[in-house]
Amino acid sequence: MKNYLHILVLILNLSFFNQFYAQDQMVYLLEPSRDGKKQQILQIGENNGVKLLAMASCKQCMPAVYTYNPDASKASGKTIYGTSGIYVIPYDENSYVSVAPKTPAVAIGEGIWETFLYANFFSADKAKIASMNKKKVEDWAIDFSKQIMTGGVGAEPVDSEGNLYYPAAKELHNGVSFNSVNIDIKKGKELLLKLSNGHSERYSFMAELSKVLGIDVYDVGGNRREYMFVESLLSVIWAKYSSGSDLGKSTWGTYETFNYFHKDQKVIRNLLVSKETQDKIDAKLEDWSLKAKEYTEKTYAAKEAEAIKNRRLPVKGFSNSALEKQATLAAKSWASQYRWEETIIKAYFTGNDWSIYRNTLTGVQLGRRISGVIIMKRKDGKCSFQYATFAQQYNGNGYQKVFTEGIVRGQNVLECTYVK
Repeated sequence: MKNYLHILVLILNLSFFNQFYAQDQMVYLLEPSRDGKKQQILQIGENNGVKLLAMASCKQCMPAVYTYNPDASKASGKTIYGTSGIYVIPYDENSYVSVAPKTPAVAIGEGIWETFLYANFFSADKAKIASMNKKKVEDWAIDFSKQIMTGGVGAEPVDSEGNLYYPAAKELHNGVSFNSVNIDIKKGKELLLKLSNGHSERYSFMAELSKVLGIDVYDVGGNRREYMFVESLLSVIWAKYSSGSDLGKSTWGTYETFNYFHKDQKVIRNLLVSKETQDKIDAKLEDWSLKAKEYTEKTYAAKEAEAIKNRRLPVKGFSNSALEKQATLAAKSWASQYRWEETIIKAYFTGNDWSIYRNTLTGVQLGRRISGVIIMKRKDGKCSFQYATFAQQYNGNGYQKVFTEGIVRGQNVLECTYVK
């Protein structure tokens, strides 16, 4: 198997070591290096202001070089070096574990490791090599990652008064990851999400649904269907409805997604490795979505009932009984063609007069049109009307029969009492 210790290839030699401002240390390897050696020169120091750890079989040999990783070091409370997915982690005062996580392939502080592409152990104490094996190395690395995720190792202190939050999913804007964000909450007004690259997003308070759900909800707007649920000043849930409907019109389904922000980094780490906690957030969103939908539908139904009660037919315009009969027949023909379930009662004109339409090139009159309505009886026992355009073709001597030229989408429901 390829030795991942040497993934990073740098053209470095004795001159590099001479610039390294560090003392040589001889270490012994559990697994041999790529050149088959089980003994290496190790140096830790700086080169041009960059903290590095370097290992090579000899002074003239090409070294494997690992750069100080501030994020991993901060997350673990240890001085971590790494490159290309490999981490060099202090095991004790003169020993190190070196691993390349495979599943999950995540950074330190973002998950509990399970399997590895590469695992090795090296120490200045040869006796420690004899007592170590690859399984012990991997078990130690797994436990190390677990302690960080569940034990609070290296977690930042909580600033409950500040605006700093840690996200569960770090990729927040145009594929860029952020370890922390600022969320400025002006209760009952707006929420401002600020990223370190200067990007910010403003969410507006949803007073009505917040009252219904018993939790402050903010909407980013712009038909994006993204919302912030503020559980407390410590925790905020971001939710996106990807199925095509807004909060209040959609349930929480398979394609909806959430992110979680918390001021306590330990809470975020625990969430990342706890399906139970993730499911609880999912359940909350499912419950809130259902309550919002039920409320919206109930409110809409009440408003619609009131609208139906007060709705009347449009005022009649141009009047001609013979042409109205033709319009009614034209409406029935349209309904039959498009398989309407409603029964056409009648049609009449709402426009005050006809408008002439002509050939755009020659100016020759082609016909005339007028606005009107189609009145119908519904299967639920109510009546409704739909706005339409009626027209007549002109043959040079006179007008032909009235036909339905088009309709406006959407029925306007009303009580049949008002249909005469």
